[in-house]
Amino acid sequence: MRHTTKMIAMVIGMIIACSFTAFAQASGSTAELRGIVSDSTGAVIPGAKITLTDTSKGLSRTAITDSEGNYTFVNLIPGAYELKAEAKGFTSNSAKIELTVGQQANIPFALATGGLEVKVDIVAGSEIVETSRTEQSSTIDQKQITNLPINRRNFLDYALLTPGVTDSDNIADSSDFRVAQTPQSGLSFGGNNGRGNMVQVDGAETLNSSGGVQATISQEGVQEFQVVRNSFSAELGGASGGVVNIVSKSGSNSIHGSAFGLFRDKVFDARNAFDFNPGGQAPFNRQQYGGSIGGPIKKDKTFFFLVGERFSQKRSSFVNLLNDPAIFQPSASQNSLLNYLATVPSFAPLATGARAALTTTATAFPRTVKLFTDASGSFPFSEYQTQFTGRLDHNFSDKSTGYLRFNITDGVFENQAAGALTAVSRGRKVDSFVGGVVASHNYQFGPTAFNEVKLQYSYNRVGFIPNDKNGPEFNIEGYGNFGRDIFLPSQTFERHYDVYDNFTYILGSHTIKFGGSLFFHDVSTTSETFFGGRFNFGAAIPLGNVIALNPAFGGPAGLTQLTQFLTANNPSLLPALSTPINALQSFNFGLPIIYQQGFGDAAADSWTNRYMMYIQDAWKVSNRFTLNFGVRYAIHDEPFLVPTYFRDWQPRASFSWDPKGDGKTAIRGGAGMFVGFLNNAVANVTRELGGYPDPTSIFIVLATPTTNAFGLPRSFDMFSGLAAATNFFSRPIVRGDLANILPPASALAPGVVGRPITPGPGTPLEVRFRLGPNYRNPVTYQASLGIQRDLGGGFSLDTGYMFVRGLHITRNRDANPFKISGPVSALNPNGGPTFVRFAGAGQTTDYRNPLILQDNIYETTANSFYHALTAQISRRFSNFFSINGHYTWSKAIDEVTDFNSDFSAQNPLNVSLDRALSSFDQRHRAVISGVIASPFDNVVARDWSISPIFVAQSGRPINLLLGFDANADGRSQSDRPGRAGRNTGTSEPFYSFDMRVSRRFFVKESRFLEFTFEAFNLFNRTNMLGINNVLGGACTDSGGNFIPCTLTGATPLSNFSLNGRYDRKPTQPLGFTSAADPRQIQLGVRFNW
Repeated sequence: MRHTTKMIAMVIGMIIACSFTAFAQASGSTAELRGIVSDSTGAVIPGAKITLTDTSKGLSRTAITDSEGNYTFVNLIPGAYELKAEAKGFTSNSAKIELTVGQQANIPFALATGGLEVKVDIVAGSEIVETSRTEQSSTIDQKQITNLPINRRNFLDYALLTPGVTDSDNIADSSDFRVAQTPQSGLSFGGNNGRGNMVQVDGAETLNSSGGVQATISQEGVQEFQVVRNSFSAELGGASGGVVNIVSKSGSNSIHGSAFGLFRDKVFDARNAFDFNPGGQAPFNRQQYGGSIGGPIKKDKTFFFLVGERFSQKRSSFVNLLNDPAIFQPSASQNSLLNYLATVPSFAPLATGARAALTTTATAFPRTVKLFTDASGSFPFSEYQTQFTGRLDHNFSDKSTGYLRFNITDGVFENQAAGALTAVSRGRKVDSFVGGVVASHNYQFGPTAFNEVKLQYSYNRVGFIPNDKNGPEFNIEGYGNFGRDIFLPSQTFERHYDVYDNFTYILGSHTIKFGGSLFFHDVSTTSETFFGGRFNFGAAIPLGNVIALNPAFGGPAGLTQLTQFLTANNPSLLPALSTPINALQSFNFGLPIIYQQGFGDAAADSWTNRYMMYIQDAWKVSNRFTLNFGVRYAIHDEPFLVPTYFRDWQPRASFSWDPKGDGKTAIRGGAGMFVGFLNNAVANVTRELGGYPDPTSIFIVLATPTTNAFGLPRSFDMFSGLAAATNFFSRPIVRGDLANILPPASALAPGVVGRPITPGPGTPLEVRFRLGPNYRNPVTYQASLGIQRDLGGGFSLDTGYMFVRGLHITRNRDANPFKISGPVSALNPNGGPTFVRFAGAGQTTDYRNPLILQDNIYETTANSFYHALTAQISRRFSNFFSINGHYTWSKAIDEVTDFNSDFSAQNPLNVSLDRALSSFDQRHRAVISGVIASPFDNVVARDWSISPIFVAQSGRPINLLLGFDANADGRSQSDRPGRAGRNTGTSEPFYSFDMRVSRRFFVKESRFLEFTFEAFNLFNRTNMLGINNVLGGACTDSGGNFIPCTLTGATPLSNFSLNGRYDRKPTQPLGFTSAADPRQIQLGVRFNW
């Protein structure tokens, strides 16, 4: 760990200033209750005694109204309560209420003179508009969790039922370059990429070091949760996006429990659109079962709650690489040339030989045919997960309570990432274990002072094991991806030691909160990045070059002779010689466009320490206006060479105004600065691939030399040499395999002696990764304005505007080039010039050091912008039904999709040109959900319920790629056709209708047996997901096929707003490569007592 005197001094100052080590999020899992006590004339009653009793645990708290008749309760666990107001000379008044997470309830009392007691039942939902709530948020209550059909019981999916939240797990491109071992949360707030969000259970963080969510608790153990999407207060921290607050269930004074089972099988389901298995529908079955039990150990004192759940699934991945037989045939331009040459006697032998070489057959290219045949079809795999959670609550006194919660999750998930154009050999198995303990203590110092302290230890082990243990990775751009993922295997161990505390003081109309936090995270990673090797094959090698490389075709002399003949006799066919062969033909010939390989130390051990503090005031200016303002401060002590930033101040303010004071309308607004955590993977990458702390830990990455002036072997030579050394990659590549691979003498410049590649620091054409100056945490500036109105009948309408401006987002940029002066590429004539690495006559190099292939800098310079209008109509459950419907109209713009180098900008000299619609831009999204209970009382029709979810959303952007390095900057994953911007294509819209039907048979009021029928995608709509975004050309022919612009009759693309094509096969440009699940039926049974 790295410490500085300045940091230590500031941390000590924070601790002294706070007196407690407090954490901003501690109260995120609780509720607040306030109100005013008055007499029958409306005059306030000071000194009234207010008693709040937790009806399930028997715990009571009291408050005394101030001089203005106000009372306040804070840090309340969501649940059922009884509230009683008493004052001398007045009748007592009591009410039953239900509080939900994050709620700021307002319960006024009007006491009459006399000595009688009045009881009022205030049911959940009677307060339609929370006039004291200032942030943009939604609550998912137990009724929704119990009744709505959620696939796989992943309770975080409930967040997708709220406005402004979308899925970040899936992007529309068939080429998703995101790194497997650095997952994100799966939720996009404000158009973000899923990183920068905060997910917490009972106020304790449940994220891994890259921003992914740890599997902490079963849905059976979730009581409710809150989704906060914009303008949250200073007490909530560690998020530049949104916050999800989850509350776990606890025991009570009565024994209660559940047992359930959910079952699926392919016999009930429709067939996936890409399931072309000739043997029938691919295997699929799923079982989820578990149960819970809770109750008192000692009544009114000690309570327990236990829950366990098992998930077991066998399903299939669909890989369709052979749907189009034409991929094995010569292209149209090649056929035109070969047909003509076949009529010329002197060139007929060349035409015959070239046609055989350009046609993929089992005789000529057995490995290719076997590779594609073995990789195509449906491939079954299994997934298992087991979860246990236990919670022990204890009431030490009416002023002192606490709980202890533990969780264990163990899972194995096979064949991840396989599907579409990704072969099973590129897939992986994920083996994970998560365990943790949380201890919390609450203490009430008096009617106006409260404190909560929380300690957490969590352990996370996750391994990503590639299906292909040997490698290398083969990317045949646009046709298929095979072999060991270049970033795997990877094994990570995380140990988190967290301290949280939250202190609240009520001073009249002010509710003041302050605190801080301490995070100590130990992360140990072993990631064999680039160890497996990578070969990329793309449409970048002209047919003429292939003829010149092949002695059977006459070599260079044969190409010269052919060129002269065509010039004299049929010049219209000359462009066919400069047209590249396709990526599959490049693979057949063993001609990769790039080769990458790494050797070195795969281990990285690091500590990340974070220190935070905040202060906030919720000021009830009047009964109609609430002002919430505060500031957070944080120090992030990151590992290795990541600098520590000491100016992380985050001011925030928000308000809520009830214009008429009738509790029917709330106008809310807010703005503030929000800082997220850094992705620990960046520190690890720069440590492993950047030479820290010494050169022995450097990963060396090698790529195709653009000249043989240094005598290095070409990527072609590396492919053939390594294939021979490893018996065509039947074992992993090792350092010694490179020692004897030399370029042929014919490929060397005059006077240059060939030499092998010797991995180590300073190797020509190495790739480096390092941190840029002023690297710091991501920041967003958020603002919102909305109005919520009680429409009557239990309905409310909530409309709003949200704005998010993101800064300091991590991007990768190659700092080596400083200008671009080469000629326009013949393969990309509509684009700009190319980079010159090794200068020829009349040229100068465009690189600061041409011997360094890439000098990758991780810098926090990217930006994002998000605007959204939302409209939500909702009705809490009462009179047999509830409804929640919302529409979001938004626009998300950013400059980078994720942090890894495959998402680098196309032009490293002007990265702002990559500013475009985000891959997570969801322009239109509408969701309607509800719960409808039977109003009938006869034995047949009673106790039924129906719960639908309807989702409709527009297509997302797709990023069109060429599939090769057109601008000669040493990268093949970022080049786009012509002058196309980033993310100019659009995927298909998505529509889905899910429904749950259930019937309960009651034994007693609290005991019932329930049978459920659930249908996901009930109407079996085919929702296309992945699109083959590798075009391979910047022009089209008369048939609309993408071709290189060098061909006669080629038409440059003037509009890059392209969509997926239903008339294309998965291996053709813009063909659809995968689809969402078809209709699936789930049967279930549950017993509650």
